[in-house]
Amino acid sequence: MTHPHRDDRLVRRRGFLRGVGIVGAATVGMTLLDRRPPLARATAPDDLISRAHFDRLDTALNGGDGYKHETNDKDSSGLSGKLAWGEAYVLQGYALMYQSTHDTHYLDKMIDHIDHVLASRDSERGVTDFAGVSHPAWRADHHQTVGYATIPDRTGQPVFEVRSALAYADWTTVTVTSGAAGEFGLSAHNTHYDRTTTHEGLSADPADPHYAVQRVLEGFKTEAPQRMLITLRDLRADPAATDIAPGEYQMHSPPYIFEAHTGQIVQPMVLFAQLVRGDSGLRSNPTYAQRAETYLAAAADAIAVHDPEWRETTEGSGYYVTLPDAPVWHAGMDNPLNHFLALGRAIAAMATVTGDRQYIDRATALGWTLRDSMVPDGSAYVWPYWRPQGDAYNGWDIDSPRSQYRPWYPPNQVLEDTSHAQIDVNFALEYYRGLRSFRPGRRPPFGTAELRGLAATYTENVATTEDDGSPSVFRFVDGDGATGMPAYERQSLAWASLTPWNQGVLGHTRALLDSGVLDELPSSLYCLAHVVYASANPRNPR
Repeated sequence: MTHPHRDDRLVRRRGFLRGVGIVGAATVGMTLLDRRPPLARATAPDDLISRAHFDRLDTALNGGDGYKHETNDKDSSGLSGKLAWGEAYVLQGYALMYQSTHDTHYLDKMIDHIDHVLASRDSERGVTDFAGVSHPAWRADHHQTVGYATIPDRTGQPVFEVRSALAYADWTTVTVTSGAAGEFGLSAHNTHYDRTTTHEGLSADPADPHYAVQRVLEGFKTEAPQRMLITLRDLRADPAATDIAPGEYQMHSPPYIFEAHTGQIVQPMVLFAQLVRGDSGLRSNPTYAQRAETYLAAAADAIAVHDPEWRETTEGSGYYVTLPDAPVWHAGMDNPLNHFLALGRAIAAMATVTGDRQYIDRATALGWTLRDSMVPDGSAYVWPYWRPQGDAYNGWDIDSPRSQYRPWYPPNQVLEDTSHAQIDVNFALEYYRGLRSFRPGRRPPFGTAELRGLAATYTENVATTEDDGSPSVFRFVDGDGATGMPAYERQSLAWASLTPWNQGVLGHTRALLDSGVLDELPSSLYCLAHVVYASANPRNPR
């Protein structure tokens, strides 16, 4: 694999490792693309890698309540995913802090928060997904699902469904204007991105060469002035010429349950059960014992919601797809690696706790999907965002679309980014810790060699220094892309659990902490907890 400017990046990475001393590295004390301004270095780095720092961040986040009072859909505060990408990180942080301190304060906090999260399941709230079903899981909608608006004729009968696959679709208004000879114009504007797509001279008659569905489809590649990813669907049983009603129509985003969200949310529940079941002292506490079984059952119910989305190959790998009729732009196709590996982390933990063969087999199949996607890059590995055998990775053209919402999609072979890669890495760690010996005589997808390679991905590709000497990370796992992006620097701390296979990982993540990458966000608790745990267990692969 070629790396533009690789030599320069290698010098910068080696410069960092010389600066901290790679042998003794363990003793070293929203727009995503914004560059981080220079920050004053902390005077007491060890204080940043501590329980006290974690507790300060915890208290700063809504007085220690995190996002436990939120829902995962837009109902609570306008955007969805707040449990999956907010509260779940708080809970995972608590679990790691218990493992580092053995203070049941963090287990008690987990109980308080998890009980709130379980109360916000769709089945408890009485809300449904796009298909009208209320599941024991957590739906999401705006800003993560496709947007829809219905355009009627002048009698009020629905004619066209206008769809936008651009995110934040609820903030899209469709404007219809009357034209000459029964034609009409259609314009869609998304206020979040300040983008507009306009089509003039459209017809509602399928026999007309300006038939709206076909014209918009043909223009999908060249939407102007900026891409809104607009498509139309004719809602009529017997389409014919009709007079479209002018006006403004607001888009809405129907709810869907994403397997990545489910995995994020239930994983700390399974970890709680794992901690309790594995400790006789904790098991003797009736509250802990009862909650452990309750949380395991709830996790099993939520994971099972995605059983219809599971796919296996004849080679023994496995992955999850999005349902064909889902309000998601890649409906009917395989999901990104980090999406289904987020659920894979919970499945691997369930396999470890329960010994259930279905979880073991499914976690192993997911493991082989990731392992087979990893390509050696020197002593490191690189891997893509999308599964290499899948649709999005290989793309499609407008004459043979795989997606009704994105009828044209060029091959997307971008590599995994540093932020999402921590999900993949921690899935591999979860598998290694709990499942590598479940099938004696059969090689597991992840062993010591693979974890050494993933650790080298961090130290040799991801970790770098800026020109001013401050630590940073590259955006992608091959050491490509921009540096100085706060979200990527923060999330890279969650690679710290690879420390037993390369002490340089801990050296760099501790230096990042010292440079001031954390803020009052839920993921800061999760990321800090990884470094605290790695600092307390630098040689312990568990």
